[in-house]
Amino acid sequence: MGLREKKKQQTREMILNNSMELFTRKGVDEVGMRELAQVCGLGIGTYYNYFKSKEEVIFSLFADILREALRRRPFDVTMDASPGDTLADNYQALLGILSEHKNILDEFLVVVQSPKNYVTEESLGSKILPQMILDYWEWVRPMLESIHANYENEDTGHVARLMWGHFLSELNVLTSPLNRETANDFNRFSSRHFLNGFHV
Repeated sequence: MGLREKKKQQTREMILNNSMELFTRKGVDEVGMRELAQVCGLGIGTYYNYFKSKEEVIFSLFADILREALRRRPFDVTMDASPGDTLADNYQALLGILSEHKNILDEFLVVVQSPKNYVTEESLGSKILPQMILDYWEWVRPMLESIHANYENEDTGHVARLMWGHFLSELNVLTSPLNRETANDFNRFSSRHFLNGFHV
């Protein structure tokens, strides 16, 4: 990495760190792009060179948060439970880490569902999600290997996206207004039936 690229990367990391601090202190909805630029000591034009919208900041922050959570809590395939319950329990454990930044998690679960983020190849979903899905796939793949899931190698990309969709659905349930016991029961039920499809 050249000096110019290194400086840009350092600036990007500074922006994300300061933005995270501001979101945590004031709440995501209370912060606009101008305030984000101001807290970073940047002009609004310079800030836009790195992030075009608050949604892009959220996507990028959650990508970093997820990557760190996956690193801290590798998938545990040794649990003495059914595959579906094992998947559900791993999701719940991962959520415990993701919830350390609940404001970012909640906002990400909103913006990731917005159709505008998937319109073109330059949309946020097209630019940022592929790496996020790959990080998640590397984490969850031992689960599928342990149950000898039935899919062809050329279908791996489709399976990864399918698993990612299930993961997002479960995060939405686990962070919903449902009481914890009901959410956990649904998570287990859904995960059991979801994994059954890999044995057809």
